[in-house]
Amino acid sequence: MNLLRLAGLLLALCLWAGCRSLPPPRLPAAVLAPAELISRLQAEKPQVQAFAARGRLTILSPTRNYSGSSFIKGILPTTVRADVNDPLGRSLLNFYSNGQEVQVLFPKENKLYRGEATPGNLAAFIPTAMTLPQMLRLMVGDLPLSPGQPSNWAYEAEGGRYRLEWTHPNGVVKEKVWVDGRELKPVKEEWFGPDGKLRFSAEYSDFGRLARVPGQIIFKTPFPEAELRIFYKEMSLNPPLQDADLAVPRPPGVEEVPLGKK
Repeated sequence: MNLLRLAGLLLALCLWAGCRSLPPPRLPAAVLAPAELISRLQAEKPQVQAFAARGRLTILSPTRNYSGSSFIKGILPTTVRADVNDPLGRSLLNFYSNGQEVQVLFPKENKLYRGEATPGNLAAFIPTAMTLPQMLRLMVGDLPLSPGQPSNWAYEAEGGRYRLEWTHPNGVVKEKVWVDGRELKPVKEEWFGPDGKLRFSAEYSDFGRLARVPGQIIFKTPFPEAELRIFYKEMSLNPPLQDADLAVPRPPGVEEVPLGKK
C-alpha cells in the first residue's frame, strides 16, 4: 500500500470515528405527553392579575419608530398604561386604554389624543393584529392563549423544543407555541387567522432573572410589518393597582384631539 492510499485510509477512519462520536440531539429527561405538558405549563406560569414593569421599549414600523426607557402598568384583562421616555428622561408619550377608550398624550406637542379602543387607535402601542387582552397576557408570558388541549403536538429533537398547535373550527391552525424541552418555558408564540395567515408572533428569552416571567420579548406582525421589543429591568407582579392609578396626566393647557383627526 503506498503512502497516499494509507493517508487516505487513515483520514477516512478518523472521519468515521469522529462522526460516531458526535453527541446525540439534546433531549429532555423524558418526553412529556401533551396533557402533562399543558398541566406543567399551567402550574409554572405566574397567576397575574396586575403588573408594573420598568425597562426599555422599542417600536419599529413604517409609520413610527421610537425607543426609550419605559414604565408599563397593567390590570388584566383590558387595562394598560405605558410611558416612554427618551435617553434624556423626557417624556415621548403616555398611552392608556381600558378596552373601551384610548388616550395618547404627546407631551412635546402638549396634545392629548382620545378615541374609542379600535384596532387603529390601539396601534399607538398595541400591534394592530392583537387584541388588548391578548397583548396583556403575552406581556407576562401567559401562554398558551387558547384553552384546552392542543390539537397537534410534536417534540422537535433538533431544537430541543415541543411544538403545540391549536386549530380554528375549520381545522386551520390557530396558535402554535414552542416550549423549551428542559426548562418547560414558552419561547415562541405564533397566532393565525381562520384563513391560515400569520397575524403575529412573540419570542421570549432571558428567563430566571425576573422570577417567573421572561426578561425580553419581541413581538412581530407581518402586515402591517412592525416590531415591538420589550426589555424588562424589573417587574412587580400583582401590585394593588386601581384604574385611576393608570390615568394619563393632563398638563396645563393640554389640547384634546379626537384620535384619527389632525
